Amino acid sequence: MIMDASRVNDGSRRVRPGLSFEFFPPRQPEGEKLFWNTLETLIPHHPDFVSITCGAGGSRQGGSGELVRQVHERTGLHTVAHLTCVGASRAELTEMLRFYQGCGIPSILALRGDPPRGEPEGAFERGAFRHAEPFVAFIREYFPEFRLGVAAYPEGHPETPDKARDELHFRRKVEAGADFAVTQFFFENEVYFRFVASCREKGVNVPIHPGIMPVTDYKQIKRLSELCGSTLPVWLTSRYEAIRDDPEAMLRTGVEIAVAQCRDLLLRGAPGLHFFTLNQSLAVPRILDALSEEFYAG
Repeated sequence: MIMDASRVNDGSRRVRPGLSFEFFPPRQPEGEKLFWNTLETLIPHHPDFVSITCGAGGSRQGGSGELVRQVHERTGLHTVAHLTCVGASRAELTEMLRFYQGCGIPSILALRGDPPRGEPEGAFERGAFRHAEPFVAFIREYFPEFRLGVAAYPEGHPETPDKARDELHFRRKVEAGADFAVTQFFFENEVYFRFVASCREKGVNVPIHPGIMPVTDYKQIKRLSELCGSTLPVWLTSRYEAIRDDPEAMLRTGVEIAVAQCRDLLLRGAPGLHFFTLNQSLAVPRILDALSEEFYAG
């Protein structure tokens, strides 16, 4: 079950906040070893779920499916399979959904996804669904047993500069049948809380889990932020510019910043934390150790 920290168990004390980790399918044998080592390192923190991404345009969904199955069977964890609809036919998507159904996978994160490089328009034309909303509705109608998650963009989707329109797209995905949402990463918590408050005012009541990206590689986060439309505030970039050639200092700083961000999110009512691990095991355990006594003890 994906927990909502707004619930109480005795009228005065919050239940343990939700906790989840996101991984991507490794491409090389050494990456596969790192993936399983990272997962093993994080299991003792008792996540409510782990999610496995898939490649652009569904290019690696077959491999992702096998990894999802292995994680589910080997660990017994609540495993969420990312499934993108861009460029895929109904038959292809149905095949993947039946595969997950047969494996006993309980949840799907239903996404539009990004098309392969070099053919963005062609990929959209080939697929059965151009957007996540009808894809969510399709899964809800034909595979109602799945819990369904969707993506949320507190700063707006990079392809939709009109934030009000982007929020409307999000609400429609929820109305189509989503049970929960996971946000893109952000570094200013007010962005998240404004987004959640606006959604609540308009009747969206599903848990919206904030996505957390510990910054331990400055070059990498600059590249990812450009791709995802996430703002790097000046206070963050100025700290990293001063230590960009010191990996150990970047790790310490990334943990420190993430601990402060996560603590503020949880104290102000976020339902839990969703960590983008990037298949790395250094930062997230340190962050959770710092948060454990206050939020994750017991």
